[in-house]
Amino acid sequence: MLHYNWYTSQQETKKTVVMLHGFISDHSTFQGHIESLTKTVNLLLVDLPGHGDDTSPMTVLWDFEWIITQLHELLSRYSEYDLYLHGYSMGARVALGYATKHSEMLSGLVLESGSPGIQDEMARIERQQVDQARARVLQVANIEVFVNDWERLPLFQSQQFLSAEEQQRIRQMRLSQRPERLAKALVDYGTGNMPNLWPRLADIQCPVQLIVGEWDEKFVGIAHKMAQQFKYADIQIVPEVGHTVHVEEYEKFDTIILAFILAN
Repeated sequence: MLHYNWYTSQQETKKTVVMLHGFISDHSTFQGHIESLTKTVNLLLVDLPGHGDDTSPMTVLWDFEWIITQLHELLSRYSEYDLYLHGYSMGARVALGYATKHSEMLSGLVLESGSPGIQDEMARIERQQVDQARARVLQVANIEVFVNDWERLPLFQSQQFLSAEEQQRIRQMRLSQRPERLAKALVDYGTGNMPNLWPRLADIQCPVQLIVGEWDEKFVGIAHKMAQQFKYADIQIVPEVGHTVHVEEYEKFDTIILAFILAN
């Protein structure tokens, strides 16, 4: 079963937010939100395979079917709660995959900077090659080399506006990951190996909250396209931030999450 940390709300409630982090991250990326969110809701912070304190066996294939089964085993333990599943980037892919199979378990779904997958087959193959190449870097170079390259990706350039302390915290979290497990995560359930979930979006019965940063133009476009497919969806475009809304705009992120939960 997936590793997780539970945080009890300061007030008695069944409302619980399950949070899934992105690649080369872990549950600690949400550390700064615990105090604010637990004033109102319970939190369940999960480490996905290959990240943080996860102990998933290296001998099995960490594909979407396997991860969703593991996540379902975990969430079934909390089935008496009103579960709101949040995912950021890679975590949003997992959350979306889970919701296409088990939306009856969820009171709501929150997708931050997420995508339902690559529709074009050639583009999918190209992304698989990119994921495999990045995995090889992790296998032959040290983690610092990979992190240096990762931090230079255009997707994360808006993090330069964060405080030096916050930038260092994020960098240390990335450097603390285990390269051999990150490499397996990239190959087993990277973007290139994610199933195309676009045809399944209409199957999701629970309300959906989409969160994207104004400067993350690619994912703003994806969010608008997704919203047209969901039965119940709202988009919040957060001004003057990029891909990592939850670290670039703490207060606004928490406000959106809580407003969505209280409305559903």
